[in-house]
Amino acid sequence: MSKLLLMFMFGCAADLEITSSKDSAKSPAPPPEFGVNERDDCDQSAIGSSVCNLILYDQNGEIWELYDHTGTVVLLDFSTVWCGPCQVAGHRAQPIQDDYGDQFVFVTVLIEGATGEPATKEDVDTWAISHGITTAPVLQASREYVMDPAGITGYLVGGFPTYVYIDKNMIIHTGHVGFNEEYMRTTLDGLL
Repeated sequence: MSKLLLMFMFGCAADLEITSSKDSAKSPAPPPEFGVNERDDCDQSAIGSSVCNLILYDQNGEIWELYDHTGTVVLLDFSTVWCGPCQVAGHRAQPIQDDYGDQFVFVTVLIEGATGEPATKEDVDTWAISHGITTAPVLQASREYVMDPAGITGYLVGGFPTYVYIDKNMIIHTGHVGFNEEYMRTTLDGLL
């Protein structure tokens, strides 16, 4: 069986209908500058494309910006609380971050809570604590602010967890669905 097929088998299926967090009484919509910020020079439609900036709150309640990490390899992990493989992968985020140190940043973008609603501050806090995450960012997100079925300005997420590898120049190197630590480390080693 091919590695690609195995990777897709270990992810959670995702209903890609994008719903508005503005419709949710539980989670107020973040300011318009939060989420994926389209620029003239970004096009996330293919491998080798320049990535758009991503601005969200982290587990410390601080604003986290993707472009602040230019010059560093970034791994975006799009996960949900309800996804079993995401939970397994969450336990490996901090050890992987620790192994690579400041050459790399492992970023969990938590899109949904336990029942499919947009992730809340409480979801992000619980994720970080329950997975022992101390230095790897965990970001509060929603489908509306990070996903785009066309993958042009948002991210094309076909299942959970989905990983997007961004090189030091903010170029999309590769991506995959499903957690595979050996493949992840091999890819990171090639980027560093």
